[in-house]
Amino acid sequence: MKKIFYLAIIGLLTGCANPLEEEVYSAFGPNNFFQKADDAEGLLNSAYSVEQRRGFRNYLLMAEVNTDLLIDREGGLRSLAQPLEDFTWNASHEFFETAWTTHYRTIYRTNLILDQTPAISMNETRKAQILAEARFLRASAYQTLYDLFGPVPLITSSTTSSDDRPSRPTREEFIAFVETEFKAVADVLPTVATQYGRATKGAALSLLTRFYLNNKKWKETAETAQKVVDLGVYKLFSGANRTDLFDIANEKNTEFIYIRPSLAQPGLGDNYLPHAAPPNYKFKTAPKTNYATQLKTLSGFYNTFDPADQRRQAIITEYEDINGKIIKLGTDDVRSFKFKEDLSATGEVMGNDFPVYRYADILLTRAEALNELNGPTQEAIDLINQVRSRAGVTALKTGDFASKDALRAHLLKERGWEFFSEELRRQDLIRHGKFIEYAKARGKVAFDYQVLFPLPQSEIDRNPSLKQNDGYK
Repeated sequence: MKKIFYLAIIGLLTGCANPLEEEVYSAFGPNNFFQKADDAEGLLNSAYSVEQRRGFRNYLLMAEVNTDLLIDREGGLRSLAQPLEDFTWNASHEFFETAWTTHYRTIYRTNLILDQTPAISMNETRKAQILAEARFLRASAYQTLYDLFGPVPLITSSTTSSDDRPSRPTREEFIAFVETEFKAVADVLPTVATQYGRATKGAALSLLTRFYLNNKKWKETAETAQKVVDLGVYKLFSGANRTDLFDIANEKNTEFIYIRPSLAQPGLGDNYLPHAAPPNYKFKTAPKTNYATQLKTLSGFYNTFDPADQRRQAIITEYEDINGKIIKLGTDDVRSFKFKEDLSATGEVMGNDFPVYRYADILLTRAEALNELNGPTQEAIDLINQVRSRAGVTALKTGDFASKDALRAHLLKERGWEFFSEELRRQDLIRHGKFIEYAKARGKVAFDYQVLFPLPQSEIDRNPSLKQNDGYK
């Protein structure tokens, strides 16, 4: 059974209701906790736990229910999903406050590590790695916040209080900070993870690649993606079927660069499938929960697949119910089963690890950047074909694309086929200038400013130095 390395510290540390306030420890604090190497390791594990144990639900809905991939129907979750689907969200939506609090909790804990660990007497090589891992986690938290809200306050010290009123940096200042952090830690982190789920050089370079990509820094995107390729550590999953990549039995594979680990235990697992399984779905083994909430894949997206594409097989169009009856799913009712059933799990909690970044993304990202720089080239087509060949679909030819625009349009489709259910679609559509356009095509009243979510109203009320994103009251 796989192990999640951060479990030992979870019960020791409490959460932080206000991300700008110092956390309170019942038995330990900065003055008496940071005495030895184990203390630094413990809090580092705690920082990992915040970033890696965040639930899938909020982030998947924020990334896909407002796109051409997904809708949510039935159940209590629909009341939270519907404003996201209809582009009627406001600054009081609970998902925004939860995301803000979660990632600023990571930022606080990593800042505490960075402030306190240098004074600990311990192995200097390991100390440098701990500091690099903390900076990686902090940069990752800031990257997620930036994706949701744009530039947010950059807090780099743990000695903050509720009296502090940090303002937002400029976009240029924020981008420079995150870039600098990822580049610095990539020089320190190991090429191969010391423990499953930890940060590596490849993970830092990959997240930097994504940051460059979404900021349309094409030259830097192409160069950094190539650095990941040149590590020689990663390659595409070579199983018989592309969908097997997401089978729990195959999780520790060379395609997954960085993951959020899960165990089939309460508080440590994943519950995607109970949200996606249709009513009375007959699971293969053990009693499993089937939520009232129904995550449904849109037929318009499903119908864009080549029928021979193995990736399409992860979307079910019919199923056997608990009474042995075969039920065909109708329009806008097919279901993504990309994250397969954990056969050893019971109830609603499964052990499916989530791929934050995988090698297929590096290949398609470099192809996109090369196209933006040079238009269709053989190298870009070859990169795309590496992914397509694993999915069993026909290889592309350079002559298939008469222009940069044509290949750009295909890459957006290819990324949809490859990364559905992986929290990437919203940002892909924004980068391609299609997020608002596609929403309007679905009949939504959407506005250009909605490429960013509003800062949580609770934070605006608490901190008068925060300026709300344009378009939101």
